Amino acid sequence: MASSSILKATLLASVIGITISSSLAGNLTEDLQLRLSTVAQVYYPGSVGYTNATSRWSTAIQPGLDVVVKVASEEDVQLTIQYANSYNVPFLAIGGGHGTSSALNSIQGGIGIWLRGLIGVEIAAGNNGSEAVIQAGMLSGEVVQDLWDLGKMTVTGGCYCTGFSSPMLGGGHGWLQGQYGLMTDNLLSARLVLANGTAITVSDTQHSDLFWGLRGAGHNFGIVTSALYSIYDRTPELDGFATAAFTFTQDKLEDVFAIANGWLEAQNRPVELTHYGTIVINPAIDSKPVIEFLVYWQGTSIPEEYTDPLKALKPVSVVEEWVDLVDASVNTGASADGPACALGSGRQTFPVELYQWDLNNLRTVLDIYATLPAALNGSVVLLEGYATNRVIEIPQESTAYANRESRLLASPLFTYPANASLGQTVFEIGKQVRSAFLNGTGLPLSAYVNYANGDESQQAVYGYELWRLQRLKGLKETYDPQGKFNFFEPIKV
Repeated sequence: MASSSILKATLLASVIGITISSSLAGNLTEDLQLRLSTVAQVYYPGSVGYTNATSRWSTAIQPGLDVVVKVASEEDVQLTIQYANSYNVPFLAIGGGHGTSSALNSIQGGIGIWLRGLIGVEIAAGNNGSEAVIQAGMLSGEVVQDLWDLGKMTVTGGCYCTGFSSPMLGGGHGWLQGQYGLMTDNLLSARLVLANGTAITVSDTQHSDLFWGLRGAGHNFGIVTSALYSIYDRTPELDGFATAAFTFTQDKLEDVFAIANGWLEAQNRPVELTHYGTIVINPAIDSKPVIEFLVYWQGTSIPEEYTDPLKALKPVSVVEEWVDLVDASVNTGASADGPACALGSGRQTFPVELYQWDLNNLRTVLDIYATLPAALNGSVVLLEGYATNRVIEIPQESTAYANRESRLLASPLFTYPANASLGQTVFEIGKQVRSAFLNGTGLPLSAYVNYANGDESQQAVYGYELWRLQRLKGLKETYDPQGKFNFFEPIKV
């Protein structure tokens, strides 16, 4: 542990209006340490623990944290929040560190509550092994692996290096959603620490109003410490994917996504079928961006009707293989040690939810990427088309998640050297690309909250229905009237 920096004399003086010596400030932080469990840790800037806790997927996001508490129990979370509140110091939960909302930069002089000490997956007693208690500090890939070892599986985010809990609170798209719904649809109950440090259980029968809001806008209401979650038996028919990875030059763009549109419009859209495209810059293949297009079929082999039309377009390459759920994210680079999970770069995302691929707009987006400066050559466009069969069966009004009818998630993802001077340039280009996706569609912007940039309207993130926003604002006024949880896509009241 390094020496204390939080609650310095100057900070405390400004907070509580009196002159406080640095020795007293140290005593106060020592007081926090004494309140915590014996295995909790307090980290200060300059320590390895602090660096590990605060290193983020995007260097463009730098929450101002003067200290980090690595909690080891729900009570540690409560005590840290109560301690922070007693000195009017802001606090922020830290999971996988992947959020890209600029709202995260608004916290300054805060306490980080690092959840990585809350680890474990345990099958719950009863209900024929269909439920598990998942601790809030788990990463998505860890949940997949732990359940796999127990003969089980469940819906997690498709990126295995993110935290598990935070994507769940914003909806949570993933490989198994066609069969089982979004992550948030599999949440049965949660232990939640509120803004005043009170810990409660939320479910359909306990604090059901808050449970509604937690599933889609949950970052606004508390810190989840554990979740009771639906799990499913592994079977050879369901626990893996036949995959086909195609690479196409840019002249095949319209043909490829016309085929994908046909799949979307099919009367009986297969629950097993997912497509995942990316527009990438690869000068070794073409001077213009190229298209990587993945076909996933949940099962042992892809029906030829889904691969033959793509093969007929004469791709640069085709790689076909079967992968189990544990390795499902390797092809997208989003396994725990994959390139998409690497730290140390600036990143900004500009998500757009869509119903079909507009071929003209895709061409415009590709052309914009063809003119990017060399510093942005690591940038891609994610074009995610997960199966939505179970997602759309669940009533739209049943959770705070607002965009069940959307079938596609387009996400311009800009990656650049950790250089703040590029940030504004990226922001302007990103807005241009985002607008290009909507050009001529007549659609307002709907942005997946977990990918949000931070400049979107509340309607874009949480839905355009007036009743939905009013209900969310009412929950915010009830459970977080002082805005303690306002550092990620906050609901404004």
